[in-house]
Amino acid sequence: MLPQTLLKGKIFKDKLYSNKYLSGVWSTLGSENIAHIMANSGLDYILIDLEHGLGGFETVTKQVLSILSLDTAVMVRLPDHSESSIKRILDAGANAILVPQVNNIDQAQKILNYSLFAPEGMRGVAVGQIPASDFGYKPEEYFANANECLSIFMQIETLEGVKNLDEIINSKIDGIFVGPNDLSSSMNLFRQYDNPNFINTFYEIRDKTLNSGKLFGSLPFEGQDLKTLFESGASLVPNGSDHMFLKTSSQTLIKKISDMA
Repeated sequence: MLPQTLLKGKIFKDKLYSNKYLSGVWSTLGSENIAHIMANSGLDYILIDLEHGLGGFETVTKQVLSILSLDTAVMVRLPDHSESSIKRILDAGANAILVPQVNNIDQAQKILNYSLFAPEGMRGVAVGQIPASDFGYKPEEYFANANECLSIFMQIETLEGVKNLDEIINSKIDGIFVGPNDLSSSMNLFRQYDNPNFINTFYEIRDKTLNSGKLFGSLPFEGQDLKTLFESGASLVPNGSDHMFLKTSSQTLIKKISDMA
């Protein structure tokens, strides 16, 4: 019997490879209560953002536990590439990780080493106490199955990453994810999403990834909305965030009252 975190991770991984359109949103505010409210709607996954979001390691654990009984998986965007960060996030019970700013195969391999138990990697072992192993109630089951139940996506956000894409794709990852803001910025074309150089680079990343048999994901952007991305083969397309939902709802209310005046 798998620990609950691994069961969720396995189900999520199966969904990613099923060619189904998955529903997912960003969690940027670090609140376990907001995470629970969003997950209870039936989302396939919540993507906790530790790169730009307000939360930290403790809030990840609280969010994981707050939705443990729900079907919604937890993906975490790492704050950095450090062994400590990866170890703590996986120990907390993340079902998948999204790694920002991966530029070369050396970075990719280090991340994989930190994420996977031996013999595939060198992840530190504390399965007798961590939340991910049901707080140590299922240590052997966790250790034996953690690698295969984890989904790993790496972000290509720079021209260096594009140059080294073939090597990164051929590493033991599940997929590639494009960050359009950073990619366009690195090309000195910030948010010029209709620029031929940018869109051709985006297509190059997408096509190489899908042709390799790996999964592809991206943030929606102008010209590549949720529907377009899904229909072109993307598996991971988080759409919206807790922050955005609150902001938009507040603005909608203000406009509604203003229109009544």
